[in-house]
Amino acid sequence: MENKKILIIDDDVTALDIVDFLFEDKGFDVVRRADGLSALQCVEEVQPNIILVDLMMPKMNGQECVRQIREKGLTVPIVAFTAVDDPEVHREAMDAGCNLVLTKPCKPNVLVQHVESLLAK
Repeated sequence: MENKKILIIDDDVTALDIVDFLFEDKGFDVVRRADGLSALQCVEEVQPNIILVDLMMPKMNGQECVRQIREKGLTVPIVAFTAVDDPEVHREAMDAGCNLVLTKPCKPNVLVQHVESLLAK
């Protein structure tokens, strides 16, 4: 069976490294982008099974990135993974097209369970 592809969009290299390691260990092919603009340029080519996106990034925030991904007609599950614990910001992410918002830090097994649950749907 072909590996699932996850696109991780985060400007924090440490967060990218941790999440990359976590999902590679679970058999995912991991594609990393440091900002929303570069993620938008590759999302159709990569065709990820799921996207994990930070909300606070330079060049383009996560909400706008998600909005533009949805405007392309992509229905792939998108999880906002953010250090911002603000219900209004979380609502904005959901309104933009996220399927789920998780607050950092999050236990690795919880993140993996949510991703696997969304992929199972």
